Amino acid sequence: MMTSAAKHKILIVDDAETNVNVITDYLSEDYDVISASNGNDALELVKTEKPDLILLDVIMPVLNGFQVCKIIKHDYKMDFIPVVMLTALKSKEDHHKGIEVGADDFLKKPVGQFELEKKIKSLLRIKDQHDSLLRDLNKAYDYLDYVGVLIAVLDKDYKLVHVNKKGAELLGYKRKNIINRPWIDLFVSDDHMDHVTETYDNLQKGLIKPYEYHEYTIITITGKQRLYKWYDSPLTDENGKIYGIVISGEDITDKRKAEIKLQEYADQLKRSNDLKDLFTDILRHDLINPAGLIKSFTEFLEDTELDEKQKHMLTNIKKSNLKLIELIEDAAHLAKVESIDKIELSRVDLEPMLKDCTNYYSLDMKNKGISVDFLFKGACPALANPIIERIFSNLISNAIKYSNTNTVIKITIEDLDEKWKIGIIDQGDGIPDKDKDVVFERFKRLHRDNIRGSGIGLAIVKRIADLHNERIWVADNPEGKGSIFWLTLKKAQ
Repeated sequence: MMTSAAKHKILIVDDAETNVNVITDYLSEDYDVISASNGNDALELVKTEKPDLILLDVIMPVLNGFQVCKIIKHDYKMDFIPVVMLTALKSKEDHHKGIEVGADDFLKKPVGQFELEKKIKSLLRIKDQHDSLLRDLNKAYDYLDYVGVLIAVLDKDYKLVHVNKKGAELLGYKRKNIINRPWIDLFVSDDHMDHVTETYDNLQKGLIKPYEYHEYTIITITGKQRLYKWYDSPLTDENGKIYGIVISGEDITDKRKAEIKLQEYADQLKRSNDLKDLFTDILRHDLINPAGLIKSFTEFLEDTELDEKQKHMLTNIKKSNLKLIELIEDAAHLAKVESIDKIELSRVDLEPMLKDCTNYYSLDMKNKGISVDFLFKGACPALANPIIERIFSNLISNAIKYSNTNTVIKITIEDLDEKWKIGIIDQGDGIPDKDKDVVFERFKRLHRDNIRGSGIGLAIVKRIADLHNERIWVADNPEGKGSIFWLTLKKAQ
């Protein structure tokens, strides 16, 4: 759970107090929640509180959700604050209208807690990645601001009185060839000329503040158009009378292109996350159900009279379906653990957990004549999340799969002062040195024709170990053939 200082801030905008209270109850434990009952108050909070995400009701008095979203995205230029529209409206026209004003996503009322939290986490993850990239980008451009600025002085008629050396280089001219030439006619692109003239006129009339930021495109000597960010200020004499304007411009053409690419990356990342969530849902529901039906049918057919050919075919169907079910379950579990960023640790006793995991595979061990030798006694309290049991289950299952018949699997726990070192030792064929570093990668199962396996079980093991900030590795069995899979865990006090 995040500390109070590190919580994301979420703004709820809804004129129905009941809706605000329900959503606040959903989110207040993990997020800093603020609320507004109308559009005007919401816009003020956006300015002062700078929320990380906005949940915005559509139907409100005075300013509706579409109007508020448009102001935030377009007028306030806060286009990287995710806005989720909460609506009971169902027409495509309303959906398209939300997209046009810049809404990032939609949720239908009444909003369920699971769907809401899932949507918020996905959008905040994208925003955090964007903010991180933007900070790095701004650091690079801070340096360019220092070495690459164009500074020029214009008279009251906007003729060029002076331009610095760097400015002349950026424009592509020698300074002596452009002094006393009209700045707007010579350098400003046609589509920006009226805007620039009006801006400079208003600056001299005092209708706009000095150094107020604006953008326009200039044309270099080669005919290329470059987008610049400008800060302008009037020049006054000792009597306060304006006699010219000093302009300072930074070339932001490449920066703007980078921002566009950044937005495209954020959009692609969101689509990727949506597809991942969809794929996981398909695995958990749409694929596992028919696979389960096939399993039931094969078990039913095993009790009927079949000839040898039919029995052989049924056996192959059963094996293939079991492999499919294992793959679906492993893939869904891997997607689940990879979506977790942080886990809570609690006190667990390793002795009963390891023995329970071993008992679960007692039938498989009996069929291969495999026994288990526990090389430790007594309680071994550790700090772990309950999902740690999946590591032990996968490692013991692998030890059985890859061990030869009539062998012994040994389980040991060594005391390393502040940690336990757990070892699962088999007497199989072992793992070559060249493969020891890759067995924990996805789909890197070593090929054995007679062994079922999805190839992602050890990827799950590695991810769970990483979530615990612990090591897991494989070594050769020092007593002969086979391997040892080692895992460290912190002791519980």
